[in-house]
Amino acid sequence: MPIIKRIPISALSLVALLGLIPLFLPAVGRAGIGSKVEGQALIAAEPLDPASYINYSRFLVQSGDLEAAQGVLETGRNKANKSANLLIDLSKVYEARGRLAKAQAAARDAVALDQGNVKAQIQLGEIHFRMGTQKAGVECYRRAVELSPLDPLPRVRLVNGLMDMGETAEAEDLCLQFIASDPDNPDLWLAVGRSFEKQGKNREAFTTYGQVLSLDPAEAEAYARQGRLFCRFGQFEAAEDACRKALSLDQDNLVAHAYLGIACSQLDKDKDARKHARIAEAGGMNMGSVWEKLGK
Repeated sequence: MPIIKRIPISALSLVALLGLIPLFLPAVGRAGIGSKVEGQALIAAEPLDPASYINYSRFLVQSGDLEAAQGVLETGRNKANKSANLLIDLSKVYEARGRLAKAQAAARDAVALDQGNVKAQIQLGEIHFRMGTQKAGVECYRRAVELSPLDPLPRVRLVNGLMDMGETAEAEDLCLQFIASDPDNPDLWLAVGRSFEKQGKNREAFTTYGQVLSLDPAEAEAYARQGRLFCRFGQFEAAEDACRKALSLDQDNLVAHAYLGIACSQLDKDKDARKHARIAEAGGMNMGSVWEKLGK
């Protein structure tokens, strides 16, 4: 079965890369920027307002110009009033460009400037995980949960972080506690499913992913993980269907590509097996079982 590896952001396409930065905030304080001219004019008119730099940089990020966005935010850090939100965005741009040490420094500065900023704590936690310091990352997520106990995002980050560290029992206990107060959150149910999988409780995991889909029928990851379990159950046609459904919702889902490759290799659909196994392998997954089956 494939092994999921951490993927360097520099190896991803820009579109996929932007999809890995879900915490960029909406435009601040005024309508979004529509052009570089507008962004530059806004900064010239309000050079001390960090929102000027934040809004312009977000336009540049959406335009795919991360280098320019970085420059704008660095200028804002030096010239505008102090802002944790500006530093969070700067950390994300550094992260997207693979400059993790700078991303970590910017996130730490954001936390130091505003200890109560939940997004700053989460961003610092994300960078810790990217850099392999998982324990420090989990502590950031714990602080974020303490700061905003009912916010689903830090809850999900904490549960998933604990699972990534191998603290499966604590992750499951916390997740069930969170679900008790937020029973309609599909991300929390997805985390429970992952916890069951890590403990080898595959039937329970499959049922839990069904609960996720009852709450959010467009949750590609739940279909992908059902496809993964169908492969483990030896039900390769069902696995193919589930993985294709996942990819219809999220064409970049690596779990779906990997297990669609496995399912197709077992169904003698060699062309599709090779196609999806190559995509999964390019994303950092070990697809040796497919190549062995196909006699690569």
